[in-house]
Amino acid sequence: MRRIPLKMIIGRLVAVPVSLFAVASLAFWMMRLSGTSAASSVAGEYATPEAIAATERELGLDRGLWDQYTGFLGGLLHGDLGRSYFTRQPVAGELAARLPLDATIGVLALIVAVLAGVGLGALSAYHRNRWPDRTSRGAVTLLQSVPEFVFALVLIYVLFFRLRWLPAPVGQISLSRTAPPSVTGVVLLDAPLAGNWPAFWSASAQLVLPVLSFGLVLAAVFAKVTRSSFGSVLASPQIEYARSLGLPPWRIFTAALTVSRTAILTTVAIISGALIGGNAIMQKIFSLDGTAAFGVDSILKMDLPVVQGIVLAFGGTAVLLFLLIDILILLLDPRVRARS
Repeated sequence: MRRIPLKMIIGRLVAVPVSLFAVASLAFWMMRLSGTSAASSVAGEYATPEAIAATERELGLDRGLWDQYTGFLGGLLHGDLGRSYFTRQPVAGELAARLPLDATIGVLALIVAVLAGVGLGALSAYHRNRWPDRTSRGAVTLLQSVPEFVFALVLIYVLFFRLRWLPAPVGQISLSRTAPPSVTGVVLLDAPLAGNWPAFWSASAQLVLPVLSFGLVLAAVFAKVTRSSFGSVLASPQIEYARSLGLPPWRIFTAALTVSRTAILTTVAIISGALIGGNAIMQKIFSLDGTAAFGVDSILKMDLPVVQGIVLAFGGTAVLLFLLIDILILLLDPRVRARS
């Protein structure tokens, strides 16, 4: 029976509050020390000094930085992220309305990246220095050489403009369709809840381009990691022994893939951190109203509570994802437990 490393798991759990505190502090200070006046941005370009001072008092920016910092941390302990300077709505509500879209695109893109990348990397390692390997490495090099947003524009040009296989990047649903009542903020999920299947198929088609743009570029990372790890396993004495016993190739293939899972899971954790907030430029390209795009707009407007909330939400989610992957690796790989 596999022994559960409780001591190691507890040690990692203890580190979570410290990490979250560091993320919260970073979220506060990185904007406060930027040298730009949030009150000037909120009051407007042509605001008088008196109007700016009144805005500072209204927003609480006239208090000392330490007083603002302790007030911010005190609010977090009660689940209060503050209110947006511009919409006057609670930041928690603003994020709750947008984060599901980032999560949906991120999960779908991660699935594409893992399936395509691991498959490509394993095939390349199994046929090392032969034409499948050379073709795979060429594809990986190409994907890593092209920025994500350029790749997205190429896909739009080919799949929408030239071939007309996919709809225009106009948001979560076609302009000719009626969106279902918002429950999660993601049309792909809200449409089945409302029984609106035409909206569901429209939303599915709209997400193909952003998911492919994210997933295929990230698949190159998984392909490189899998090829390196998988290739080392295939050259190990254990696999040579398995071949000498006459095991079929598919058994050898699956056994090597099982041994390589630690490297793949570690890459999942790293990539998940990049996918949590998606990519603001990509969301702008596809007219998606996700949290990442909202965050860029908030930075430009110096909407400090929103920026703090987004950094805290993304950073906290990344910390929890790393924790889950770390615990999973501990449970699955005895070699890691032995070294810990």
